[in-house]
Amino acid sequence: MADEQVGRVLGVEPATSTQFRVVIAADNYLQLDDLVEVRTQVPKAGEVHLYGLVTEVAARYEGARFESDMFLIAEEGSLPAELARSASVQTIRVDPEVWVAPDPGEPVYRVAGASRDKALYADEMGRRLPIGFARDGEPIWVDLDFFDGRKGGHISISGVSGVATKTSFALSFLRSLTAHPEVVGQAASNVRVLVFNVKQEDLLWLDKPNREMNEEARLQWARLGIPAEPFPSVSFWAPPRGPVGLVPDTDSRIEGVSAFSWTPREFIELGLLRFLFVESGDFRQQLTFVEERVRSQLQKLAEPVEGRPGVVRIGTRIIASLADLVEVIEQHVDPEDSEPEQSWTGRVQGGTAQAFMRRLRAAEYRIGRLVRAEGSRVDRMAEAVTVVDLHKLHDFAQRFVVGALLDEVFAGKEKTGQRLPLQVILLDELNKYAPREGHSPIKEVLIDIAQRGRSLGIILIGAQQTASRVAPEVVENASIRVSGRLDAAEAERAEYGWMLPSTRARARLFKPGTMVVFQPGIPAPLVFTFPYPPWATRPEEAVEADPFEGL
Repeated sequence: MADEQVGRVLGVEPATSTQFRVVIAADNYLQLDDLVEVRTQVPKAGEVHLYGLVTEVAARYEGARFESDMFLIAEEGSLPAELARSASVQTIRVDPEVWVAPDPGEPVYRVAGASRDKALYADEMGRRLPIGFARDGEPIWVDLDFFDGRKGGHISISGVSGVATKTSFALSFLRSLTAHPEVVGQAASNVRVLVFNVKQEDLLWLDKPNREMNEEARLQWARLGIPAEPFPSVSFWAPPRGPVGLVPDTDSRIEGVSAFSWTPREFIELGLLRFLFVESGDFRQQLTFVEERVRSQLQKLAEPVEGRPGVVRIGTRIIASLADLVEVIEQHVDPEDSEPEQSWTGRVQGGTAQAFMRRLRAAEYRIGRLVRAEGSRVDRMAEAVTVVDLHKLHDFAQRFVVGALLDEVFAGKEKTGQRLPLQVILLDELNKYAPREGHSPIKEVLIDIAQRGRSLGIILIGAQQTASRVAPEVVENASIRVSGRLDAAEAERAEYGWMLPSTRARARLFKPGTMVVFQPGIPAPLVFTFPYPPWATRPEEAVEADPFEGL
């Protein structure tokens, strides 16, 4: 495709090296997010190409002085005037890098083909991954080096719940990642994705085709080089339904879903007790100090039981459930008629020990079914994508599961010290697990992942309604930032300083499926859309396989 001339650089006001205006030809147009090019001759430097992004368009009558002149010009034609349409352009690239202003009157072209790739820095992307379509209907990409840890890592996705399509975009990105091994490189075959499902059972159908897919969406996926098919390799996990047996607690789907839990031995050896004390108030009341002492005692005193791999013995007591463990802890936290040195908590005040036990009993009620002798931990390596359903769990239990699994991932990677295979984590409601204020074991793990994870091959895709409520250490370490529709007040927060003023204004009006992305390789945010998902997002969308097919 050849570049198309659409106008000329406006000369009635100064053009600068960073922004200029274009007067649009009468037989053409420019719209928001169009990419344009100006070729200007610079003394001693030769021809310089300036590439820009249209940030605003305007129209006016030249010759009109008063508002009422509009009637005389448009309806009666008795007042001479000319319609003038213009566009404001933000310079995003100069080649060669001689930062000068374009000369007034120079032709302005809408870019296409190789010039468009140049404007989007696609020629400098070592591994470009398609994520959707720009306003001109052509694909846009992210530089994978800024995702998988080579130059940067992590993605932060923000937007209003229900209309920002944060999870939908994250899954679309993951589908592109798994469908382009030639882009991902040597890590492609071993990439593992851990997805936490926190809303309804929508993500339990990623392996089923979507009956509402249309031909237009299929063509869009094909243009991105991705089969319009569901995820090919997925395992599903849910908490057990009750205290006995390993039947997954799901409603819309049972087939293909496994129940997860931890044995008492795993609970003690992995130190999961700390994920029962994740509220800010726990730190203020010194409950975490008590927890550390108790956790240390459990790991020191627990002994395996022959023939029962998931069960432990503490003294003469067999621990086969969380209830058993709580009873033993209660006997040693504040034992009657004993010296403080004999207590697991030492010389803490009685009120603190009692508060600790109240917290522990509440935890037993909420997560008791997750700790059992016949536990079955989540197998994160069985399939490329692992979905862990949490939506039926109490908020307290959700935090426990997220903390336990994140800690397992991080500890495993630290032990090997190897960046490959890559472990990608998709976590929604990030502000709940890594809030801006306060401290918790989960927040500490997430900050570790944000700061050191990319060197270990742990990549976080975090989604939240409001980035301003997430710990700054987590958001600031995300190389790629994406946003859907934003609340008007949230859009003005400093966390969205990467947006242009015009983009912030538009983000309040984005439709579902429209997003804006910023990445280090391109000095401007880009608005894009992504195709309708080919995988089911609700039970009624799922296309079940025909049992008689092929007979």
